[in-house]
Amino acid sequence: MSLELVKETVRINQPIGEESGRTIVENDIIVPDVKPDIARILLLDGDAFINGAEADSDELIINGTVRYKILYVSDDPDQPVKSINTTSDFTYPMNIPNVRQGMNCRVKCGIEHMEYEILNSRKINVKTIVSLYGRAANRLEQYITREFEGLEDIQILRNSVFINSYAGDSETTCTVSETLELPAGKPAIREILRSDVKITGKEFKPGDGKIVANGEINVSTLYIGDDETHSIQYMEHEIPFSHLIDLPDVNENSSCNMEFEIGELSFEPEEDADGELRMMKGEIMLNVYAEAFGSREIELVEDAYSPNTGINLEKEELRMEELAAESKSQATIKETINIQEDSPEISEVFNVLGRVSLSGSEIMDDRVSVEGAVECDILYLANNEEQPVFCITREIPFKQIFDMKGVKPSMRLDLDTDIEQCSYSMLSAREVEVRFVVGLAGRAVSQVAIPVIVKADEQPFDDKRLESRPSITIYFTQPGDTLWRIGKKYSTTVNEVKKNNDIDDSGTIEAGSQILIPGKIG
Repeated sequence: MSLELVKETVRINQPIGEESGRTIVENDIIVPDVKPDIARILLLDGDAFINGAEADSDELIINGTVRYKILYVSDDPDQPVKSINTTSDFTYPMNIPNVRQGMNCRVKCGIEHMEYEILNSRKINVKTIVSLYGRAANRLEQYITREFEGLEDIQILRNSVFINSYAGDSETTCTVSETLELPAGKPAIREILRSDVKITGKEFKPGDGKIVANGEINVSTLYIGDDETHSIQYMEHEIPFSHLIDLPDVNENSSCNMEFEIGELSFEPEEDADGELRMMKGEIMLNVYAEAFGSREIELVEDAYSPNTGINLEKEELRMEELAAESKSQATIKETINIQEDSPEISEVFNVLGRVSLSGSEIMDDRVSVEGAVECDILYLANNEEQPVFCITREIPFKQIFDMKGVKPSMRLDLDTDIEQCSYSMLSAREVEVRFVVGLAGRAVSQVAIPVIVKADEQPFDDKRLESRPSITIYFTQPGDTLWRIGKKYSTTVNEVKKNNDIDDSGTIEAGSQILIPGKIG
């Protein structure tokens, strides 16, 4: 019977490459015909999201969208504050060597900087720097040799390893629709100026063939009230959501990575039972990505030989990623912001918006250091007839060091940031204290290479080498020697080495020990 390999199949996530990049998205925004002319921009911000990424030869083709939200003061005294919401698509080719069609790609993006120029009262030129991070991996099935068949005297060295077996991934869309009531005492809606949406309280739980994700969507809305003064109003709502992701190979012990991204959204006033616009219908599209892994212990054949037959082994390195460490932390940021002398005094703060940007991170043994800033926009009602609404922007730097047991500088770190809480206090007409709680979620991934036997062939044995061996060989062990290495080197077995040298079952040998190897009798 010829030599045969007994194999087992495992699914792995083989890393191919990663890259970061930036692209400038430039767009001329035209004021819609139904809107009045622009006198002054109060706030221009927005966000970016990925529509899709496709692997091609040595690159990722990334398609995304920048969503603009503009709040401005018009030249119409009857419509002092207006808004424009629009989007602009972009495409960016990201070079990643060895990427091929069909590979799995993940891309993240964020707005790094946004600036504008008012070209005229009906046109604004906006330049946006979008930062991008892309990663490509090959999902494949790999054969692992677990046993040899066909040779009775074959000597096998086995090794138990933990394989981070790939359990699958899923990219789905969750639509969250809700009709929201205006708080009591607030006037009906004349016009919605802007709605800011963020996801809070994200949780997920893997189960039998599925992952259940839960969270809340926080909606902050600025609107013009349908009252005599057309007052500007502000309200907040929390919308709970639950989403089920089907992944057949997932179980409760699986390690999961979840990403949420806010896609298309819309908010429209809606009449209540009395015919007043005291309701707001919201529809939010969440792009949900999930990937799962399971740790499996597999006993594989690390090496093999025969005392009487030549065996040629062909090995390959099995490269994969495995989760090495993960941790969550919070950075509490508090700052007193002073209003500049040329800005109008505060009558009432409407809303405080925050966006996190990271400038750098450093991995140390069992710890991670993160630096960044929160860009803070304060919208307020001013004690000024000419400038009734105003916005000030400040950048608040922060640094946070948090524990992550098991993390090493050589590992890749994935960091997710989010503003979990935001609050403020008006200290005076020229001072506002803002407080942000920034959530930091870190996942450290290490690359592991395991040599696996992929092919084995029998070869004629070198009889001349055996004939030239003396009747007894005395070998003095070297540092790192094992009975297996000695047995393979002299074409004998581990049991024979133990028997001839009175070595106990533990097989422990020290450097410098004398090992007797009898020659073979022809």
